[in-house]
Amino acid sequence: MDQDCYEDAMKPVLERFSVPVPGPVPGPVPGPVPRSEEARTLVLSQPRFSGAAVSRNLEGEPHVARSLCEDNVRLRQELLGRIHVHNAEFFEHLIIDVLLHLGYGGRRRDLARSLGRSHDGGIDGIISQDELGLDVILVQAKRLKPGSTVAISHVRDFAGSLDSRQANKGVFVTTAQFPASAAEFVAKVSRRIVLISGDQLASIMIRHNIGVRVKQTYQFKELEPSYFKSVAAAVRSIPSAGM
Repeated sequence: MDQDCYEDAMKPVLERFSVPVPGPVPGPVPGPVPRSEEARTLVLSQPRFSGAAVSRNLEGEPHVARSLCEDNVRLRQELLGRIHVHNAEFFEHLIIDVLLHLGYGGRRRDLARSLGRSHDGGIDGIISQDELGLDVILVQAKRLKPGSTVAISHVRDFAGSLDSRQANKGVFVTTAQFPASAAEFVAKVSRRIVLISGDQLASIMIRHNIGVRVKQTYQFKELEPSYFKSVAAAVRSIPSAGM
């Protein structure tokens, strides 16, 4: 299936997971911005959500930071929706890929493997931190509907799997969220277990450019006083014509 057909097939499913973000109500598409106002006005295109352009008057960086925050909320929702429409095996491979991007296993794919359908003792993947496999990270990837909650029993079972394999480190990742009791539980066990919720997973992917790309970059510039000082110093060092 080519990329255009794939995107068309994804649209109806992804719409089920889009979550509106509170914020300014998009108005009509603004006309051309006067030349004198170009430096103060930013037009953000939102074709994926509203189909309209939003004009925002910028008095400084906080406005852009707020716009970026709102856009990242939408992008996190879109990422989770895109992940969830794929099957569990896809999710397991994705998590292995994300952990390798973060530097685990020395970013070497030969030191990481997804267990696929075997689900050996509730473990979905293994990443070796060295070639001999003396230090390993066990991975569980649970694909649930975004917004749902992982049962604490699943977290306990994962901790038991670490004990049975004598592993000291584990990462439990889900597209959903964890209850507070899960964080309390892993804080008490002897094994080092990290819980990554769907929102955290999406944030990690955005931060490390996994499955996303930079759409636009803006630069805010300010006066550089040292330049003018250097020019003034250079002028003062030039002998006057009268000497």
